[in-house]
Amino acid sequence: MRIRAEYSIGPELRFLSNLDTMHMMERALRRAKIPYALTEGFNPHIRLSMGTVLPVGLWGKKEYFDLELEQEMPLDQLRDDLNKVLPAGAHIVQVQVIDDKASSLMKVVNCAAYGFLIRMPEEDISTICQNILEADSLPIRSRGKKKGVDKDLRKGIYKLDLQPGDGCFCLMVWVGIGEPLNIRYDEVIDLLQQQGVPAEAILDVFREGNYIKENERLFSPLER
Repeated sequence: MRIRAEYSIGPELRFLSNLDTMHMMERALRRAKIPYALTEGFNPHIRLSMGTVLPVGLWGKKEYFDLELEQEMPLDQLRDDLNKVLPAGAHIVQVQVIDDKASSLMKVVNCAAYGFLIRMPEEDISTICQNILEADSLPIRSRGKKKGVDKDLRKGIYKLDLQPGDGCFCLMVWVGIGEPLNIRYDEVIDLLQQQGVPAEAILDVFREGNYIKENERLFSPLER
């Protein structure tokens, strides 16, 4: 039996690395006595596959992992048992059975939505959003593997949405990840600063979710 879980990582756990998060989930699986499957060989480990890496310093609303079980169990019970032993800030939202041959999260997730909490006049941030969407190119120095090389972010910015918040605005940005163009959240910060957003005006950054983009439609990994 193979399952896919959606979970959240709160602000209090924003400094966990991807490896720390995986170890946290493994410990929770053991404590909750979930009937997980193990790999073969001299050093067996839990057949747990984490999704796209949540950057250190960010918290996430819709993160995912895949898990293989040795035997079937009620999905609600699996969710509830894990939530009882996970630390504050980590929460399993929902669990779904997936096909044993379904592609891994790393292969299918190709879009991410990041939220930037910004405190500045609405007219200014609205103008910046319009300028970004109307630009033919948005060159930014890469922060990825090819550091120091210019990267055109325009091709990988799919959508912007400005939402009013408590004394600030939440700018949602949907970007491409993986191939052919991987856009990092800190590259979007560089772009916002280049467009006139002061560094001190960005109060917080989080990842709203991971998605599978097919043409112009977005699906969650639980839908595909």
